[in-house]
Amino acid sequence: MTVRALRLHGPGDLRSEEVDLRPTGPGDVVVAVEACGVCGSDLHFLDGSARTGHTPITLGHEIAGRVVESNDPSWKVDDEVVVAAGVTCGSCMACRTDREMICERLSMTGIDFDGGLAEQVVVPGIALLARLPGVAPAVAATAVDAGATAFHAVVCRGRVQSGDAVLIIGAGGLGSYGIQIARARGAAPVIVADRDPAALARATQLQADETILVEPGTSIGRAAKLLTGGGVDTAIEFVGRAATLDAAIKSLRPGGTAVAVGVGLEPLTTLPPVLWARHEYALLGSFGSHRRDVEQILDWLSDRTLVAPALEQTPLEGAELVIMSRANGSRPAKGRLMVIP
Repeated sequence: MTVRALRLHGPGDLRSEEVDLRPTGPGDVVVAVEACGVCGSDLHFLDGSARTGHTPITLGHEIAGRVVESNDPSWKVDDEVVVAAGVTCGSCMACRTDREMICERLSMTGIDFDGGLAEQVVVPGIALLARLPGVAPAVAATAVDAGATAFHAVVCRGRVQSGDAVLIIGAGGLGSYGIQIARARGAAPVIVADRDPAALARATQLQADETILVEPGTSIGRAAKLLTGGGVDTAIEFVGRAATLDAAIKSLRPGGTAVAVGVGLEPLTTLPPVLWARHEYALLGSFGSHRRDVEQILDWLSDRTLVAPALEQTPLEGAELVIMSRANGSRPAKGRLMVIP
């Protein structure tokens, strides 16, 4: 079957093409895409600061839709679903020890195999989760990555507790969820840094206590220490740049933890070892999420504990131009970009 899809051929080269869906096998499901988010990592693939497993490839790993064909008895036609961002092997050491997000044979939707910036996508049935009633497709799609990745970073890796001072760097889709999850954990203050005044205005609406507008010459670390009288307990970096991760580290109080979430290829240069030892700083990676993290975000969206980040929706037809303008910085972000086939 032939479908319209947005295919990455290399940095700066995103094309709308007719492609053949791969043949389905045992356990596979065909999902008609109703919404697919454009993640920061997709933009990094386009600007060349991160790489997919191969090219050409259909991007998109934040997918909501409905089943139109199923070779998996767990799913039937017309089931409303979201697609997990990764497919795990279930048998490696990481999977056996409940750390499926770092599966040794992890295969990522839209990175290792064709993703959801298309009319339809073929995925293993084990990658699907039920979409809860009352959660619109565009909102549910954000749970898969923006919501669940933020939850994993704030709760599972950062272990944010009541009363912790938290810095969120990057107030896009992940950051918007990170603010709300930190607040739900009782963090105070929650400080948000971003270079976009509109993103900071949205952060304030989500009850961020303080914001830092990042301009030329701004020291995020110094500003965070001034706002807290010494530094934050946890700094979470959702951008994927060496400079912002360095800023997260330099915002910490003694004993604090920085969490690296954003993907990027720039090597990190930061504090000398003596300061790491003297102040017992910690730097942790946080990659993707566990299946139960997605389920938690879907539950919280359903009961209105969380609200989705601001969404900017665009049809699949012509979406490659909109996405490229985001990647090259010529189009300001108005929220999480959602492609609607």
